[in-house]
Amino acid sequence: MKPDQIDLSIVIPVFNAELTIEQLVNELLTHIPASRSYEILAIDDCSDDTSWEVLKVLNKKFDQLRICRLSKNFGQAAATLCGLYRAKGRLIVTIDDDLQYSASDIPR
Repeated sequence: MKPDQIDLSIVIPVFNAELTIEQLVNELLTHIPASRSYEILAIDDCSDDTSWEVLKVLNKKFDQLRICRLSKNFGQAAATLCGLYRAKGRLIVTIDDDLQYSASDIPR
C-alpha cells in the first residue's frame, strides 16, 4: 500500500443536497468502523442551494471529510469521476446524497 493510501474512500456526488448531506455524513461517520482508515469525498456539482456552505462547515468539523466544488454543473457522472480521481482508498464506494441508500450497508 502506498504511504498516503488508505483503506476506504467514500465518494458522494452532491447536488442541491442542503437538507440531506449533513445527515449522510453523520451516518457515514457512525457506521464506518473506527479501526478502518477512510476518507469521505463530497464533490459539489455547483449546487444552486446552500450545499457548498453546509459542506464547508462539515469539513471544519470532520478530518475525514474532503470537499471539492466543480466550477459549473457537469452532472452526476462527472462529479463521481472527479471523486474517483481524487480518492486515495484501496477500496472505493460511491453513495448518492439523497439518503436513498443506507450508510450502514457500506461495512458489509
